[in-house]
Amino acid sequence: MIAEYRKMWEARNWMKRNEPFLPTWQAYVGYRLDLFEKLAGGATIESLVQEYGYEENLLRSWADAGVVLGHLKKEGDRLIPSKKMLKFFSQKSDDTVGELLKELFEMHMPALMNYPSMIESNQKGTFNGDDFSKTVAATSALIEKRAFGHVLAEMSAQKPHWVLDIGCGTGGYLMKLAKKMNQGTFVGVDISKDCVEEAREKAMEKQLDDKVKFYYADINTWDVPNGLFDVVMMNNLLHYYSPDARGDLFTRVAELVSKRGTVIVITPLYLEKGGQRFSAAFNSFMEAHDNLHPLPQKEALVQDAASAGLKLKSVKTVVREGSWYCMSFSKK
Repeated sequence: MIAEYRKMWEARNWMKRNEPFLPTWQAYVGYRLDLFEKLAGGATIESLVQEYGYEENLLRSWADAGVVLGHLKKEGDRLIPSKKMLKFFSQKSDDTVGELLKELFEMHMPALMNYPSMIESNQKGTFNGDDFSKTVAATSALIEKRAFGHVLAEMSAQKPHWVLDIGCGTGGYLMKLAKKMNQGTFVGVDISKDCVEEAREKAMEKQLDDKVKFYYADINTWDVPNGLFDVVMMNNLLHYYSPDARGDLFTRVAELVSKRGTVIVITPLYLEKGGQRFSAAFNSFMEAHDNLHPLPQKEALVQDAASAGLKLKSVKTVVREGSWYCMSFSKK
């Protein structure tokens, strides 16, 4: 009897652990179909079904969950999204964090759920970067917002004439820096053609194309003069390089940076205190793909940089619970 009671209690506890999943799922669906925006000002289930052809019972179930959670409120038959959901999960909002949930549900969770078959078959998946390049760029930008103050302080001290961002994504970070700095040319390079094209369009729209330049190229083969850049940045990039290849990457970066230049690396670090849970989960996603690689550990990263002639200057926390850090290096 006692054993059965303990079993029931344990099962109940695991069920309770799943409750926090519901708000995330409801927000993800709302963002993915832009339902919060479509409900802005108030609308009925029937009107959405008629206009967009949605399956009514599924939509109603999603809406019921939203009302229970406080994401939506009902006024008669009309549903109205909360200001918070409109701000953070409308696709057109400048403050949206929806791409983070898209990354979680469409990239991370499928890979983690496939672990049993991958372990048994000794076969990993392959990450298709083209399918998710914009999502990765958007989620990286969220981290970079937290790191921006650290980077700007380094830039202000350095007063660079030339800045390079390796793996620049859609270029938002560089353009933000260009607006803040009174001088300098800001250069981004990325292996995603879609990201580079979008970055160029954004630079033209913001009238920054004279200060910010974007190139579609592989940093290892890109033809650019050595020692040109006063600051070289690498953000959310190292897990695309195997541990053995990271040393070569730092060697290449050391060639590109000027004698008194600075290298800035924004990255999650594996199993650092305060962010062990996140880094363990993130690393599990990386390990599930044959073309991604484990997160770097701090000691190994410092050693790779030292072997390339780069000395650690500082380590600053970006998001402790996420194990994200901003590291800066100088030439020895």
